[in-house]
Amino acid sequence: TVTASGGATCTPVPATANSCTVMGLANGTAYTFSVVAANAAGNGPAGTSSSVTPFTVPGAPTAVSAAPGNAQATVSWAAPADNGSPITGYTVTASNGATCTTSGTTCVVGGLANGTAYTFSVVATNAAGPGPAGTSPSVTPYTVPDAPTAVTAVPGNAQATVNWAAPA
Repeated sequence: TVTASGGATCTPVPATANSCTVMGLANGTAYTFSVVAANAAGNGPAGTSSSVTPFTVPGAPTAVSAAPGNAQATVSWAAPADNGSPITGYTVTASNGATCTTSGTTCVVGGLANGTAYTFSVVATNAAGPGPAGTSPSVTPYTVPDAPTAVTAVPGNAQATVNWAAPA
């Protein structure tokens, strides 16, 4: 009989087996396990394991936002639940495929075209692998406009009329 410190069991285990999977454990909770062998004379003494903590992939980052800049965006988010294993990093991916990686909760994604709208997905990774993505609303990077062109001035009576071609 295999018993987890929280009471979950894996029983009966056939005498020829030397492992079993204890189900119903909570990710992020440490457990020790005892194994007791039994025969016609009764139960023997328990063998115990060291502490282990079940885990799964982290949750999706929340409150994902992006602040546009010149050909880039600064993406921020709130860390998700690690689900029993510390988060080792984050990957941010723009809708055009540009990426950045970090161990923090902010990352600057470059390689973006000014005037084009982008969304961003953020994925947290732990020892179990990458979790689901959190996504941002759309943002459009920008910079200062180019100089107006074809600037002309026509004089008048105590005035001048100035004309130009609008810049990008």
